[in-house]
Amino acid sequence: MRPLRPSAWNPSLALARRDRVVNALGGARLVELARAGALGREFQIAGEDHDPEGILWDGVNLSPMSASEDAIDLFGRYVVARPRRASSVVGPRAAVEQLWPHLEPLWGAEVREHRWSQPLLMARGEAGAPMDAGLRAAVPSQIDRVFPASVAMFREEVGADPLRGDGGRGYRARVTELLHQQRTYVVLEGTEVVFKADVGALFEDVAQIHGVWVKPSHRSRGLGRAAMAELVPLVRRDHAPHVSLYVNDYNEPARRAYAAAGFEQVAELSTILF
Repeated sequence: MRPLRPSAWNPSLALARRDRVVNALGGARLVELARAGALGREFQIAGEDHDPEGILWDGVNLSPMSASEDAIDLFGRYVVARPRRASSVVGPRAAVEQLWPHLEPLWGAEVREHRWSQPLLMARGEAGAPMDAGLRAAVPSQIDRVFPASVAMFREEVGADPLRGDGGRGYRARVTELLHQQRTYVVLEGTEVVFKADVGALFEDVAQIHGVWVKPSHRSRGLGRAAMAELVPLVRRDHAPHVSLYVNDYNEPARRAYAAAGFEQVAELSTILF
């Protein structure tokens, strides 16, 4: 078990690439920190540099990536010996279920929610002809329209307030960054955002959608279904050919909208929130 060093970069990237869809979130961070020359700040590996047995992302998320069973147990013993800095544990369900018994004795009391079943979906086929929802990539000048929708989404989906602590400066910076990268798509009604979705992670040829939100007063009208059907070809055009997302198993309206937009389940993730 060791911090990820530059000498292990290519073998580790090759390991993450084996399942680019499952590893999209951690893989995107892996590439980002490699560019910054700071791999060992958040990433550990098990095994030899030239032949790693697994990657551990220990940053804002704690996530085992492409890890063998032995590596997952090693990760668990490593993590519990250090203060928790992650706000969630996320990864393939089987990996999280094996990792969690190592962590639960120390971290269990801090858990806000277990989301054991989160189907990971890929856009496979083409959706049927939808109504024109008017979905467009948002631009930086729309930050004051997009930010309230992003805050509402975060509060509802994560169950926490992104304005706490620093008054929302960090979260606003992230929303602004996505706007500058043309990775936020919105439907406007007048000047108000009524639908929003972000390309939250880009890894290799995979774009992972995060932060899908429909204004409560506009739900059950088909807006989410129509906007998602429009989103897929826009993301393929603008960012990556393979479009994925994951959803809580109990969110039936969202799952129906994603199915109508051509998404099919390819794996299952789990998330434990603190």
